[in-house]
Amino acid sequence: MFHSCFVAVLLGALLWMGNPTQKSTGQAAALSKLDQLLKEEESITRKKEARLDSLRTRLGQIPTDRERYPIVKQLYIEYARYNLDSALYYAHLKEDLARKLGDQALLNDALNDRADRYIISGMYRYAEDVLDSMVIDENASTQALVSYHRSLISLHHGLKLTNKDPLYNERLDKKEHYYRNLIFNAADSTVLYLYTYTAENLIDEGRPEEARKVLEQYLGTGPTNPDELSILNYCIAKTYRAQGDLDQTLTYFAMSAWYDISEGVRSSRSLIKTAQMAMEEGMTARSFSYITRAYDDATQADARICLEEISRFMPEVIASYEKLSSQRYKDVLLILFLVALLLIASIIGLIIFRRFQVKIVRLNRKVKSVNQKLSDSVHLMESTLGQYVTMFTSHINSLEEYRSSIRVVAKSKDIEEITRALRSDDYIDAKRETLLTEFDRAFLAVFPDFVEQLNALLKEDQRVGQNLPTGKLTNELRVFALIRLGVTESADISKFLKKSPSTIYNYRVKLRNASIYSNEEFENRLMAIGKPHE
Repeated sequence: MFHSCFVAVLLGALLWMGNPTQKSTGQAAALSKLDQLLKEEESITRKKEARLDSLRTRLGQIPTDRERYPIVKQLYIEYARYNLDSALYYAHLKEDLARKLGDQALLNDALNDRADRYIISGMYRYAEDVLDSMVIDENASTQALVSYHRSLISLHHGLKLTNKDPLYNERLDKKEHYYRNLIFNAADSTVLYLYTYTAENLIDEGRPEEARKVLEQYLGTGPTNPDELSILNYCIAKTYRAQGDLDQTLTYFAMSAWYDISEGVRSSRSLIKTAQMAMEEGMTARSFSYITRAYDDATQADARICLEEISRFMPEVIASYEKLSSQRYKDVLLILFLVALLLIASIIGLIIFRRFQVKIVRLNRKVKSVNQKLSDSVHLMESTLGQYVTMFTSHINSLEEYRSSIRVVAKSKDIEEITRALRSDDYIDAKRETLLTEFDRAFLAVFPDFVEQLNALLKEDQRVGQNLPTGKLTNELRVFALIRLGVTESADISKFLKKSPSTIYNYRVKLRNASIYSNEEFENRLMAIGKPHE
């Protein structure tokens, strides 16, 4: 009864620590979907690189410049928010092809793309020079005019973000509205930016509900392009932000970020905004996760405008997360202490049961009853040790996350000495070694004959750990100790012991091959170690 209540309280504490409340079902679903996608970074990157490889292969097979241009354009689009250096390379390649072909429309397209990349990198003067060099006339296509005016809007918006002169900002704001009006003149009802800039104007005029209706009108046409869907959800989030509805604002920024991340975008302002809103909503851990991912992505993409936006509020996120981590660390230590108490209580109970077993075994009628009680006690001990392993792994992971967060702070402040110190694994390894020592002691207290019984299953010349100090296990023995406790996945064992999955696999194969029994019989006898004989 005591053990059941204790475990119930322990599980309740863990659930309380790991499940912060959220305001709405829609918001919870959007954030959960985004969280899941962020875990699939390797898969998304692999698909992105496969698309790029395919395009590069096609480019090498096309002989004429006219046919090569659209492939180069597609490569530029794929790299545009993924890798700035590569995007600039293909923008320059487009420009070279356009000049060879003597096609002004293609040249404008290439120059416009180069200017966009300069803007994302915060190279506003170079972007302005490129845009000034373009020859745009009234006969240009709708797409060319819209792209040109959009770049000018982005240029003036970026300058406004980095400028602290209110009078100059006022001039920049007027310029931005001027180019928006030019887009209204050039675009037709099929152009997304006709709707987004109309919505921007309505938001500026204090009419966010009307702005949202304009955006929903385009959304009703059923767009499928992830970039368009990201932009639409981003703008809808801004309408809710203007109304003070933080719940819906966070929901739509998260949906926008999802479309960005799914396409391998590494300069996602949506993810930055999601991190900001999560912080405002009190979701510190989520905010820290999003902003560190946005920071890493923007660094890889060299998206300086994103890095500048991140730098404005990242210290606040880190300070809040550091406080949260400190509290969680204390909570983990408390739970580990409670688990240790439970282990001690269970060990004492096991010792008492074993002492009574010597006497009770003489009474034939009570043998089965006593064995059943002892089996239940062993099962409780195994379960408790399994919880200890899980808490240990969680504790180490939280320390590693904490170290990573402080490393980001050090890096952003360019404190090289601190960065070198934080990169050291000495602290975490020392903690891990201490807890492994405690694990050995606790495990061997429950299974004192584990090494002898395991060696009894092996060939005499291949037995292991026979000359170990009292209360000590090798990593090879710990692998099978964990298997005996029910932790059978090599990935879980590798995290616990900080060994590679391949090393764990080799340990398992080595002892199976050394067994005097078949693989199945070896597993059965291993799991029977420490259990009472029928």
